[in-house]
Amino acid sequence: MQELKGIIDMALAFKEGAKLPDLADKILTLFFVNPSLRTRLSFESGMKKLKGGVNVLSGGDTWDFEYEEGAIMDADKQEHIKEAARVISRYTDLFGIRKSELMTKGETHKVQPLWSDLKKDLAIHQFAKYATVPIINMESNMFHPCQAMADVMTLFEKFKSVQAKNYVLTWAPHPKALPLATPHSQLLTPAIFGMNVRLVHPEGFDLDPEVLEMAKSKAKAAGGSVKIFHDQKEAFKDADVVVAKSWASLQFFGDWGKEAEHRAQFKDWTVDEEKMAWTKNAYFMHCLPVRRNVVVSDEVLDGKRSLIIDEAENRMWVQMAIIKFLLNQHYAYTH
Repeated sequence: MQELKGIIDMALAFKEGAKLPDLADKILTLFFVNPSLRTRLSFESGMKKLKGGVNVLSGGDTWDFEYEEGAIMDADKQEHIKEAARVISRYTDLFGIRKSELMTKGETHKVQPLWSDLKKDLAIHQFAKYATVPIINMESNMFHPCQAMADVMTLFEKFKSVQAKNYVLTWAPHPKALPLATPHSQLLTPAIFGMNVRLVHPEGFDLDPEVLEMAKSKAKAAGGSVKIFHDQKEAFKDADVVVAKSWASLQFFGDWGKEAEHRAQFKDWTVDEEKMAWTKNAYFMHCLPVRRNVVVSDEVLDGKRSLIIDEAENRMWVQMAIIKFLLNQHYAYTH
């Protein structure tokens, strides 16, 4: 936790006007297999504030990478990660990757994956294995750590100390089955900081059990807790902050027809003013983009307790601190 708190303290100092590091001789390379607005702009803007250079690649800009060890590459993959990661490392000082198989722009998911395969996060682990520069997870199948760090930074701005604050992470309706990476990180990171985390969702929308057990262990070590609810009113009682997010059902994962039927039963889980009134005048957060009046009502999003724009801005500041932290760590390790 101390390293993470140090990053947040650095980010807060940057935002409050502390002198920024000069990274004029450093290059950050960003690789987006999936679409991005906040992640791309926040990293690019942050690196430019630090006077560094930025390279941005999309999935269509490169060869299709093979990530499997020992693969016989006689199909559609043109370059193995063993070469790609090491070559990229010669051109850059840090490398960020966003690759989530579940994230699509269309209304129908093209993949019928097994969660047991996706959760291995093969792409980012293989990049980390073969690259010789620090790797930043800009969202994988399992985690979205930069988002969660920005969320916690935002809470430190409001509360000064987050210890034992009542933090509710609620599932919310959505037309599509969404990735689990963001809610996993939004569960785990507040637990690391000792918050009292309440995870509330309908039956069938459990998060990955390994992540849940990790969160419980981290929370206990930090003096907080993690509890599971299936009733929003019960979970929202005395909440200090409510974080809304939709995610796919692991129970029906890959069978998107059945998943959609199951998800459609819970349209009344939208976060609105009536539900926020159950809290202790809680702040509201959402990672964005958000489906207005589906996930959350206009009144809550536009209300005085909404932190969604601060939360989005803080992506930039906390990622600037992550960049500086990783460069310091890498320099110490290699010298």
